[in-house]
Order: sequence, then structure tokens, then C-alpha cells
Amino acid sequence: MSDTSSRFFSNQGITQSTRFIHTPGDFAVNNLLYVQEAGVLKSLRPHKSSREGLESILFMIIKDGDGFVRISGREYSVKSGDCVLINCMDKYEHESSENNPWELSWVHFFGKQAVSFYELFLKENGGQNVFTPVETEGYVKMIENLMALCNDKSVMSEIYANETLTEMFTEIISDVLSLSSKTSDIDVSVARTYLNDNFASDNAIDEVCARIGFEKDKIDEAFENAYGISMAEYLKIRRLNVAKEMLRFTIEPETKIASECGIKDYSEFIKMFVDAESMTPEVYRSKWAQWIK
Repeated sequence: MSDTSSRFFSNQGITQSTRFIHTPGDFAVNNLLYVQEAGVLKSLRPHKSSREGLESILFMIIKDGDGFVRISGREYSVKSGDCVLINCMDKYEHESSENNPWELSWVHFFGKQAVSFYELFLKENGGQNVFTPVETEGYVKMIENLMALCNDKSVMSEIYANETLTEMFTEIISDVLSLSSKTSDIDVSVARTYLNDNFASDNAIDEVCARIGFEKDKIDEAFENAYGISMAEYLKIRRLNVAKEMLRFTIEPETKIASECGIKDYSEFIKMFVDAESMTPEVYRSKWAQWIK
């Protein structure tokens, strides 16, 4: 495991930056999200940076100023308070503006789950690479923490870096879901509460749509934007969780449990368990129910 870092330096009068370059150990490469490079940059005059074909995810925070980011032919105008997430296998470039040069915090990172997290972000952010959270201070502090961890050549520092990167992704997804829900006139929390309380009803989704007073497709779109899951899938998971609890802590017959969870067809109940748990309800109960043991 080796690390190199550069103190505050000037790149021919173009930028001033502090960056830390990290080479991860085998354990991190095989099991964790890991930092490749992290730093801060202040642009002194307009400049363009272009790359592609890198196994890396880049997260940038525009702390001040503005500029442009171009990703696979799509151009974004970004300003202070914006955040950008990029899969660096794609061709991308970023360019500070002439009138208001930017100041950035950034981290390049990778790992076996990194691309999947990135694709989830794109899905929840409507295919856009840029989002604007309520505040960026938390992200800036996370990157500062990652910069500090790059100085520590230990397995524990890489475990802490993985924890910080996971927290960062959690915040990113939370922010984009929150932003999506705020753009809707539909209060989807009403739908979630109703489905939680009335999961056994055959017509729970139709009932909640009538209660809210919007078309089903519009409510479902708003629900998925807010929670990352459709109402039908949410209802299915709610029923499954209740069924698990009853299988574990009651002696009710499995057919009755299925019915009380809103699943009248027992074969459908079995299929739901096999799809979710790779076992039948009977096997699930035998493994998890303490009263059987």
C-alpha cells in the first residue's frame, strides 16, 4: 500500500489545489469502496479538463463560482451549491467560467459497488448528473475526512474511508429523493401511511388513490420519486414483513397468515417467499421461529 500527497501548489497560474492520491491495498480493492484521489481546488483563470476511460466515480462540489460540466455530449451549467456525480468511463470535461472562476472539493473513488451506486443515483435523479442539495457543508466535511484518511497507511483507515464513502452515497440518494418529492403536489406520505395501516385490503392502492384524489399513475410516479419504489412493490414488502413476523412469533397456520396479510391465494404466498427468501414460508418458520426449537 502506498500513498503520495501534494501540498498547496500552483499549476502554471491556472489553479491552486491541495490533493491527496491514494493507492488502496488488496483488501480494499476486493471488498470496499476506496479513495483514489481527493482534494480541493481554486481556479485562478478559465481552464478545461477532459478525461475518459477511467475506472473511477468522481464526486464534485462547487463551493464557489461557476462553470460548465460536459458528460457524454450533455452540458450542464453549474454554480455554487451544485454537486456533480460522474462515471469516469464516460467522456467528460469540466471548465471554470471566465467571470467567476470556481472553487471545488472533489473525490475520485471506486470499488465493486461503486458503479451500482452511481446507476442508482442516475435512476433516482432522473438521469441527470447534477443535483442541488439544501446544503453542501456535510459533503465538504466528508471529503476533508477522506483527505485526512489518505495520509494514514493502514487497513483501518481504508475501512473508515469505506464508511465515509457509504455515508456520502446515502446522503446523495436521500437528497435526490427529497428533491424529487418536493417537486410534486402530491403528499405521498399519506399513501405510505395508508398502505402501512391497510396492507391486508385487496384494494389498498385504489383506496389510497381515491383518498388522495389524483390519478393512480401520477401518485405512483410521485411515490417512486420519493421512496425509490412503486406502491405495489411497497405493499408487497409490507405484507412480506408482516408475514415474517407472524411466522416467527405466532402459531397461526400459514394459510391463515397469508390471508391476514392480504394474500388470498396460498400458492402466490409461497411464490412471494421463494422469490424474496429462496425458501418456502414453512422452511422460513422452521429456521426463524424460536417456539419451534
